[in-house]
Amino acid sequence: MTAPPRAARPAPLPPQAGGPNWEWAAPPPSSHRDHAAERAQAQAPAPATELSRARRLWSLVPVTGMTGASGYGFHRIFQLHDLLPVLLVAVLTPVALSTLLSGLPFARRPRPTALWPSALLTCALWLVTVDATLFRRTGGGLPTPPALHAVWAALLDAPHAVLSTILPAPGDADLLVLPHAVLWSAAFASAELALRTRTALLPAVPPVLAFGVPLLLGVDGTGSDTPVPAALAALAAVLLLIRSGARSSVRGLTLGLPTVVALALVGGLLGPHLPGMGSPYNPRDAVTPTIVHPESTSPLDQVAAWMRNGDEKVFTVRTRSPQNYRLAVLDTYNGTTWSSGGRLTRTGGRVPAEKGIDPGRTKRLTQRFTVQRLPGIWLPAADRPALVTAPAHTGMSVDPDSAVLSTGRDIPSGLGYTVTSVLPRYDADRLQYAATADDPKLLSLPRTDVAGQRISSVDSFAKVAAKATAGSTYPYQQATQLADWLRRNYAFDPTALPGHTYRGLEFFLTDSRRGTSEQFAAAFAVMARTLGLPSRVVVGFRPGARISADTWQITGKDVLAWPEVEFRGIGWVPFYPTPGEASKNRPSVAPAGEPKDRKAIDKKIDAAPRPAAPSRTGDHDGTAVGTTSGGGLPPWFYVLVAGLVLVTAYLSAAAWAPRRRRARRRNHPDPAHRVLGAWQQIVERLTEMGLPATGAHTAEEVAAFGKDRLGGAVGSHLPALAMLVNEVGYGGRNPDAASADAAWRHCDRVEEAVLHAVPRRERLRRALRPGALLRR
Repeated sequence: MTAPPRAARPAPLPPQAGGPNWEWAAPPPSSHRDHAAERAQAQAPAPATELSRARRLWSLVPVTGMTGASGYGFHRIFQLHDLLPVLLVAVLTPVALSTLLSGLPFARRPRPTALWPSALLTCALWLVTVDATLFRRTGGGLPTPPALHAVWAALLDAPHAVLSTILPAPGDADLLVLPHAVLWSAAFASAELALRTRTALLPAVPPVLAFGVPLLLGVDGTGSDTPVPAALAALAAVLLLIRSGARSSVRGLTLGLPTVVALALVGGLLGPHLPGMGSPYNPRDAVTPTIVHPESTSPLDQVAAWMRNGDEKVFTVRTRSPQNYRLAVLDTYNGTTWSSGGRLTRTGGRVPAEKGIDPGRTKRLTQRFTVQRLPGIWLPAADRPALVTAPAHTGMSVDPDSAVLSTGRDIPSGLGYTVTSVLPRYDADRLQYAATADDPKLLSLPRTDVAGQRISSVDSFAKVAAKATAGSTYPYQQATQLADWLRRNYAFDPTALPGHTYRGLEFFLTDSRRGTSEQFAAAFAVMARTLGLPSRVVVGFRPGARISADTWQITGKDVLAWPEVEFRGIGWVPFYPTPGEASKNRPSVAPAGEPKDRKAIDKKIDAAPRPAAPSRTGDHDGTAVGTTSGGGLPPWFYVLVAGLVLVTAYLSAAAWAPRRRRARRRNHPDPAHRVLGAWQQIVERLTEMGLPATGAHTAEEVAAFGKDRLGGAVGSHLPALAMLVNEVGYGGRNPDAASADAAWRHCDRVEEAVLHAVPRRERLRRALRPGALLRR
C-alpha cells in the first residue's frame, strides 16, 4: 500500500471545468443536495450488499446447467430415454417458477418476497407435476389422495428399490420419482439462493449435493460419471465469474475463460478418483433385497410331462445360430429333488456378467422369442444372457449368479422378448488343467436321514463315480469321462419313470439303466459332487426344428436337462451325459445337446498325454484371466495431476485475488476507507504504466505522474482527488457516500484508460506475479 501522503491539509478546491462535480468541493443547499444524492445513487453501481439484477438473472444459467449435469449422473441408474423427460421437467420448471415469483424480470428493483410462499407453491406444483407425468394412472393426472399416497410410498421406497435392482433400472414411475424429487429440490434451492443471496458459490451447493445421490446409488451402473465433475467444475467457475462482480473486460476474459477450461480438465481428470467414482464402497452390499422365491414345482419334475406331450408347441425363436436354451438352474439338492437357491432381482434389462469369470473367447448372439405355452415363471435364453428387452410392465427379474430370467409370475401366451447372449467359446488348453471353483455348497449332499442314520446311497454313488472316472487325472477329464461313461452304459428312454430321488437314481444306475435326461443329468450332478466337482442341473430345450430360414419351433420333445461343473476363472461348463435317441438309420448318434466345438475339445483332451501328478490346488490350473499385478495408477499420473491442480489453483487465485481486493475496497461501509481504497486502486494501475512500485510517493507525486501519462480529462482530475486523499488521510475529514462514489467513478475512468494504454501481455504478466497475490 502506498504510504500516507505527507502534504498538509489544503483548502477545498472548486469544481473544474469539464471534469466531474466532486461532491466535497462546496456543499449545495439542502434541497439541491438531496437531488444530487438521488442522482448519484441512481448512477452508482449496486453496493456490496446488493448484487445487480442482471447478474442474478444471468447466474441462473450456470445454476440450471449444474442441476442438469447432476441429473445426467442418473444415466447410470436409468436409461436416457426414460430419464430425459424427467430431467427437463424437474430442472427447468422450479427455476422458472422461482424466477417469476421473484419479480426480477419485471421490475428493476423489486422488493424480495418471503421464502415460504415460494416454497409452498413449489411443493404444490411438484405434486401436480409428478401426478400428471408419472402417476397419472393412479390419480388421472390430479393430486388425489390415492395418488398422493402412491407418490409418498414410492418416494420412500425408491432408494431401497434402486439398490435392489440390477441397473439400469426400469423406467417405472415408482423408481423415476426419486430423480424427479432430487432434481426438483436442487433446482429450486439453487435458484432461490441465486436470486435471494449475494454469495458467489452458494447457489452451486445444491446441485453438487444432488450429484451425490446418483453417485452413491449408481455404483453398479453402466457408463461413466466422469463428465459430470468436469461440467460441475466448469459451470461453478462461470457462476463465480458472474456473481463475483468481475468486469466484462479483456483482462477478465483472459483470466476467467482459461480458468473455466482448466477447472473442467481438472474435474475430468480427477472425476474417476473421487469418492464413489473408482472402486467405491457399494451400498448394495448393505441392502437386503426383496427375495422372490422361485416356484415350488421344480422344472426338473416337468421333464417327463413335456416328454409325454412331445408335439405340444412351447415357443419359437428367431436366431441365426440355434443353441441349447436354458430355462432354469437348480443348484440345491436335498436327496429328493433339485431346486433353485437363486435370488431373483429386478432388472431393467441388463444381466450383469459373472464376477471374476473370464471364459475366454466369446460370441454374441441375438434371439427373438415368442412364447406359445410355457408354464411357470422362467424364460428361456441361450447362456449367458447379457441384455433382455421385453414389453413394459413385464416385471423382468434375473438371478445374478445363474443369469436365468424370470417374470415372477405365470408367463402369458404370446409374450415376445429379445435376448442378447454372450456365448463362451472354451479353450481346450485352459480346460485341460483347470481347477474347480471353491464353493462348498455346490458339493453338498445330504448324507444322513431324519433319524440321523447314514444314507448308504451316497456311498454307492461314490463307488460308481470312482469306477467311471478311473484313470482320469484332472477335474475336466473326470467330468468328460463321467459323461462318456453314462452315455456308453445307459440308454435314453422317453417313457422311463420320472424321479430323481436318491432311491430313484440308485434304481436308474443299478437296475433299469434307462431314463430321460432328468435321470442322466441328476445322476451326473450327484456323482460329480462325490468326486469333489461343484455341479448343478440345468433344465432347458434343444434347438428344435427349423420352420423358416431363421425361425425354429421348440416343442415338448425338445426338453433337455444337463449338468454343469464350475471351474475356477472359467465359469460353468456344460456336459451332456444323455445319449442321442436310438435310430435304425443312425446306429451311432451324438450326445444329446453336445455342440460340435465341445466334442472337438473333448476329443483333443482325451487324446492328449496326461501328466503323472494331478494338480487340484490350482498351482497349475491354467486359468489366468488377464489380471494385472500391482494395481493402481503409475506415479507420473499423480505427479501430473498434482502439477495441474497447483497451476489451476494459482491461476484461479490470480484471477480471484484482484477482484476480491477491489470489491473489498469499493464496498467498504466507511466512505473514508472507500476513498482511500480508490486511491490505492489508482496507484496500482499507474504502476502498470511505469510508476515505481514504492510506498514513498506522496499523493501529489502520484497525481503528477498520472496527469503526465494519462493526460486529458482523466489526468486533470487526479490532483483534486489527491487533495481529497490528503484531507481524509491526514486531515481527519469524513467524506459522505456521494464523494466516495465519485472517487470510484474517477477510479473506473483511470482503470479504463490504463486498460487501453498497457498491452494485454504486460497486464497478464503483472497479474501473475506472486506479489500481486499478496497485496492487501
